[in-house]
Amino acid sequence: MNTQTPDDAEPTLPLLRQERENVVDFGGLCPLHYAPMHYPTEVELYEPSFDPHSAALHENSRQPAATVQVKVPLPCGHFNIWRPLHDRRAPVAARLARFFVGSPALQRDGRVVSPNNSTWDSRISYSSADDEYYENGHVLPVINGWKHGTLTARSLFRKVEHDWMMTYLAPEQGNSHQQPLAVWRFNYAESRRAVERFHAVLGFSLFAESAAVEWCVRPLSSRRFRRIPIHVLTPEEARYFSEIDSVDSGESHSDDSLEQRAHIIEQYCGQILAYRGPSSEYNDYVVHSVPALAADLTKYVEGEYGFELAVSFVPASEGPDAWQKAQVARQSLHHPISGRMREGEDALSRCGLDFRIKLREDIVVPPVSVELTRALTATAPEQRLCMDGPGCNFTICVRDPENTVGSLQPPIGAHEHVLRAGSEYFAALLESDMAESSSKQVELDGMPYGPVRSAIYFLYADSVPREESMDLNDWIVLLDVASRLSIPRLHQLSQARILGEVVPDTLAALQGSSAEGSYKVPAAYPDLETIELLQGVAADTGAHDLAQALDRLVAYYPIEVCENRIRSSPVGEFDPLPPHHIGTHDHDPGTRFAAGRAQGLFGRGPFGHHDFDLEGGDPHGPVQVPLMAGPVIHPEIAPGFAHAGGNHRGIHDGGILGRLLGNWRLTNIPNNGHADPPAPQPGPVPNIPHATHAHMPPPESDSESD
Repeated sequence: MNTQTPDDAEPTLPLLRQERENVVDFGGLCPLHYAPMHYPTEVELYEPSFDPHSAALHENSRQPAATVQVKVPLPCGHFNIWRPLHDRRAPVAARLARFFVGSPALQRDGRVVSPNNSTWDSRISYSSADDEYYENGHVLPVINGWKHGTLTARSLFRKVEHDWMMTYLAPEQGNSHQQPLAVWRFNYAESRRAVERFHAVLGFSLFAESAAVEWCVRPLSSRRFRRIPIHVLTPEEARYFSEIDSVDSGESHSDDSLEQRAHIIEQYCGQILAYRGPSSEYNDYVVHSVPALAADLTKYVEGEYGFELAVSFVPASEGPDAWQKAQVARQSLHHPISGRMREGEDALSRCGLDFRIKLREDIVVPPVSVELTRALTATAPEQRLCMDGPGCNFTICVRDPENTVGSLQPPIGAHEHVLRAGSEYFAALLESDMAESSSKQVELDGMPYGPVRSAIYFLYADSVPREESMDLNDWIVLLDVASRLSIPRLHQLSQARILGEVVPDTLAALQGSSAEGSYKVPAAYPDLETIELLQGVAADTGAHDLAQALDRLVAYYPIEVCENRIRSSPVGEFDPLPPHHIGTHDHDPGTRFAAGRAQGLFGRGPFGHHDFDLEGGDPHGPVQVPLMAGPVIHPEIAPGFAHAGGNHRGIHDGGILGRLLGNWRLTNIPNNGHADPPAPQPGPVPNIPHATHAHMPPPESDSESD
């Protein structure tokens, strides 16, 4: 087994190795939709609930009818396109509070929230012993069935060994046509919060040297997957990890051992750590991932809104039961997770798959520095200093070239120690041997007087005067002043306000029926000319966070439109297969047809075979081909998406963004591989071609028969 690979190593599986045509190209990984299940097999943790304190009686009514304010927690993102993700700030539904009796997460009013000191904002855990997914450390299932929690999967099933009391995900027995694969997708673009850290427990086991498991990751703004290296610890390195059964826990917890362990983890950051297990009479070669050890995969997805994580299997080439020599999420049936309320999040440490994400705002505004707080309260702790107030010992004169009346630009009085603590420019000036340092006076040439006065006022009051009346241009000017005076907090605040002016709050723009769980309105984004203008401003003022946020905005706009159009379509028509097919590995709804790129299935656009021209050229026209069981999307090209003050062909002339804003219709065609087309569904449904049409690609050996 190759234990180390370069960071830019390509995946082995051709379906993952190919480069996408664009960011909305699923590259053959057809998303599968599964109808929502219900309690007790699946629990909606964040269902709509109401606040009893907001109840009021109707006026002019003979009978007291109460009106309440319903609080529906909006998602911070989506898991595998359809399922909403909530961060730890969202309280659990009130009807589930009885499951958390005695838990420190239970508040007095009956609401259930995760501890505020938790490291992760979003967390998805899968237990193969229970075959359930859990969210944010709550030991209640949100998804039942391993496949229901994937974006797409093929040629895999959950194997239960009742003799060994073990369970795991493994390739289908006897399958030699398709390489087994599973993909998970996370997207937090709705909340405009980027990934700050990503750690994951990716448990796997190998019992043959020819078997392999390969993990790959792809930021949604990238068109390529990258392979995640696996490092097999040497016996000397493995002795520092107490998670390994053969390691003496007392020795591994000494100070020197902990230091060596931290050094090894840091050295192999971005890799999955594994170890060689002892051989047995059944297996000479045994490799396991280190149990419950989360790999730091931040470098692959940092600063992104979302990503896809894929795992592919290579079964052993020879030997008995070669198909089960590569396993993922191997767990003991003796230690299930579900219902372990007393253990809480500790129970999730036994999960074979655990995805942990820390999010951050697009632009993080730092708190007021401790030095500035001390400077403002140095003389009288109960009374803060103020600009132009008593005790000012430094004068700032501004020569505004656009204001010729000097009497309207009075000098600004400030305190020297406040300027030192709040402005890097003034700190360097006052510590130098320049004349301004000794005269306690400085003249600022070519700067606007009003924004300079607002910047100095911000140091004292931590607020911008008349902030509610400021427009985009005012914030751009203030950003330039904050950059030239090196006021870090004001610099970050100006960037955040500029981004907020041009991009309305995504969550506020979302609408939809909470009962259906649909969020139908994509966020409103500015036109490309405005973005280009702001990118120039960011470059001139050193606003790196603003520049990165604008780049994310451009990259994720078509992705968000695509996913919103998919979610807003009738989900009731998504039935992958009859119920008796679900859960059986020999009748997999995701593998009845090949979804390979070579066949052209789901090759371009969200699902269909479309030749999108990124420069705005006319498409070759929608070409329907037989698709796998599940969604079929038919685009009806709408008029181009116009924006003010621009002439970009990619949008006006029906380019990719214009097409994504068209009317998408999702329907389920269970028999679309047969010669006879199915009966029409309500609404516009594409005509399914016969299997003898000339434009159909010939089937390949990689596909499975019906």
